[in-house]
Amino acid sequence: MSISESGRAEPAGAASTVPVAQRRRLRTFDALSVPAFRLVISSNLMQFAGMQMMSLVQGVLVFRLTGSFAALGLTALANAIPSLMFYPVGGVVADRFPKKAVLFTGQAAVGIISVGLALLAAFGMLAYWHLLVTAALQGALQATTTPSRHTIIPDIVGRDRMMNAIGLNTSGTNLMQTVGPGIGGALIATVSAAWAFAVMAALAFFAAALSARLPRRPMYSFAEESARAGIAVQRPRGGFSDLAQGARHMLHNEHLRTLISVNFIIVLLSMPYSMMLPGYVEEVMKKGAAEQGVLVAISGVGAMLGSLVIASLPPRQRGPLLVGVASIMAVTLIGFSLNTHYLVMMPIMLALGISSAMRLSLGQVLIQTYSEDEYRGRVVSVWMMQYSVVSFGTFGVGFLSEWFGPQLAIGGLAVVLLLFTASMGLFNRGLRRLQ
Repeated sequence: MSISESGRAEPAGAASTVPVAQRRRLRTFDALSVPAFRLVISSNLMQFAGMQMMSLVQGVLVFRLTGSFAALGLTALANAIPSLMFYPVGGVVADRFPKKAVLFTGQAAVGIISVGLALLAAFGMLAYWHLLVTAALQGALQATTTPSRHTIIPDIVGRDRMMNAIGLNTSGTNLMQTVGPGIGGALIATVSAAWAFAVMAALAFFAAALSARLPRRPMYSFAEESARAGIAVQRPRGGFSDLAQGARHMLHNEHLRTLISVNFIIVLLSMPYSMMLPGYVEEVMKKGAAEQGVLVAISGVGAMLGSLVIASLPPRQRGPLLVGVASIMAVTLIGFSLNTHYLVMMPIMLALGISSAMRLSLGQVLIQTYSEDEYRGRVVSVWMMQYSVVSFGTFGVGFLSEWFGPQLAIGGLAVVLLLFTASMGLFNRGLRRLQ
């Protein structure tokens, strides 16, 4: 037996399908040589740009309509509840149904929702409850399609290019985290919310058009590769049996249990600041949507840098590195909560972007390293539930901000996070040993 790049055992005598010359040269953009992957990454870029615009525009409009941090938290909760309900379903859908059809349907539905919001805003009829309902619909759509969006990449590029393709896709989405909020903030500040929603609709429909051009069937089948190698593959049974199989796999895998539970706690304590940013910028720093867009764009630049750092590191000591990055996030968030100056907030947002992207990239690499291929969709669906966890955290932080102020609420959670990461680094031997 030999060990592959993914960390899994491979049968003796199994030859790599990558030529020696190709393995020796730099492969930073290797996956872009696959035409279908270029379609996937372009579609994902358009969709993620629209998602980032929606996050900023929705937050700004909710706070302007209500003036309430609690309303921001309730909007996040409205998004989180359907997400938690539909992410497991999305994992089963990714493992059983054509991913091309799932992506096309979800992107087209997002486009239709954005058209509806654009019309309401254009005619002056947009109300808080509209944003609340659409937040719930978007949560359900995102949860159903996200596992397919992530797991279609290995289907298209194969095992040898999988990590390269995932790295490129992550870098691209981080780029859209920089571009999307900036466009959304600029449109609200200079034109109107109706134009912002119209641009989101155009991005969603363009993403759906690209997804429609994807191959109808997977170009690579990990199940067939495993069968040829003599590895037994447990086939999905359908219905709740699929969910039960995935749950057993994660519960019986110590590494996955540790990674998912620790990551959820880190996300719950650290990431609500991003969804409270609209109110924080207006109330604490006395700035508007344009300035918020700049701050989010700076965070996106940091996220790109953080992803590149992880891509450049050797596959060693990634468990301790995950704890260290989370500790840096905690210290930076304490600085965030103590600061009221716009210019000082810029380097803080850069540092938060770097540390957040490093945490996310490390988690994605480790999750894929320690999960089996036939359960990938269901494992990814649970991993992606972290975004719903953020929304639940935001709901709590929203009410804490109403009672004690946003600075004390965010800073208090950051202190708890620092204590948690210190305890994980000192007492969790399994996490320290993750490579």
